[in-house]
Amino acid sequence: MPSSNTRRSFRFSCRPEEIPAAGEMLSAQGYAFEPDGFFMPARRLCSEPRPLGSSLAAFFGLIYIQDRSSMLPPVALDPPRGEAVLDMCASPGSKTSQLAWMTGPGGLVLGNEPSPQRLANLRRNLRVLGAAQAVTCCHSGEKMPLPDESWDFIQLDPPCSGWGTVEKHPRAAVLWKDGKTAPLIRLQKELLREASRLLRPGGTLVYSTCTTNADENERQVLFACGELGLQLEGLPPPAGFALREPEGCPGAWRLDIVPGESQGFFVARLRKPGSPCGPVPYTDDPVQAEVLDSAQLAEQGIDAGRLAAEIGIFGDSLHALPLHALTRLPATLRWQGLYMGKHGKNGEVRISPRSRDEGPGEHVDLEGREGLRWIESLLQGQSMPAPGHLPSGGRSVLLRWNGLPLCRLAVKGGRLVWSER
Repeated sequence: MPSSNTRRSFRFSCRPEEIPAAGEMLSAQGYAFEPDGFFMPARRLCSEPRPLGSSLAAFFGLIYIQDRSSMLPPVALDPPRGEAVLDMCASPGSKTSQLAWMTGPGGLVLGNEPSPQRLANLRRNLRVLGAAQAVTCCHSGEKMPLPDESWDFIQLDPPCSGWGTVEKHPRAAVLWKDGKTAPLIRLQKELLREASRLLRPGGTLVYSTCTTNADENERQVLFACGELGLQLEGLPPPAGFALREPEGCPGAWRLDIVPGESQGFFVARLRKPGSPCGPVPYTDDPVQAEVLDSAQLAEQGIDAGRLAAEIGIFGDSLHALPLHALTRLPATLRWQGLYMGKHGKNGEVRISPRSRDEGPGEHVDLEGREGLRWIESLLQGQSMPAPGHLPSGGRSVLLRWNGLPLCRLAVKGGRLVWSER
């Protein structure tokens, strides 16, 4: 439980039209919160009767707990709806999922994470959030197998000393004191160099860290401008933050630590001079996979058009293949789309219980506090009666609360059960 002096932050991660109902769910469980003006889905907690991570809204991926400073880099990048974004150092997925929310179902976010262990964590978080427009890969960020000048929007939040997080991680300043940051600084330069290679003329790169170390912040921006030829763009001050003018980087955001309010952070927006020459490169080596047709998806209660992706069959697993990704990401990148369920040898399809996509299938509606009690019981392993017209076994049933889609329940012996197995 956070101290009474700490005001935690979160953002809604569901569709914009679902935010009112998700807010009702939080309020019904006793949470009080208020808008944070710098980003529409962002909220500040006013009352937290129990840890926010244990709330139903968090369990179903309707919200994402995130320090408000950490939300600033995607806000600075500001990709339009339907755009494609490269997130070069993605785990644990805070910014990847935020960018996916911003680009919308027709967009694409490629989250790269060099560490296999951290990649697994990234994929777990994206799965809970149901971010079907986000795909992931595992490559060294200093040398990515992508064409030159192929991205209009790049997010680079590299490994850093984390001095801005000492309120939560007191040892950060000890672990990375004195000259111990030299390897990090070298890595940041190499990542900036690679980002410059990948950025299209006229494209936008946001460089950010959660440290207050000028060697990792202002001096890296000066390196990007002086040696890589990028141009620093001024950013308007975000509402509700106390900024300090970074030395030699006018218009960048430098936030000092404000106990109980926000972490220390640095954000700079850079642009590559020139104008793009022709369209974004399309791959001549797309992923080849058998896909479920729209009729099969409809049988599972999923609207393929609303999803803006195909569902590919990979062995016994189903994964989302965003249309954007199929046209621009080469198969040699070894990228993976969001896990969507299982595919049996006999062709049986089992959509993930965490899928919240609405379609023509069956649904069960619960309402109010009594409905929340039923949901809590289901998550504790209990069952509830299934409506009489539903067949036992086979397809799953979409569970909704106050009209808000939450998950899929299995029908077993005339009962509804929750199971992620």
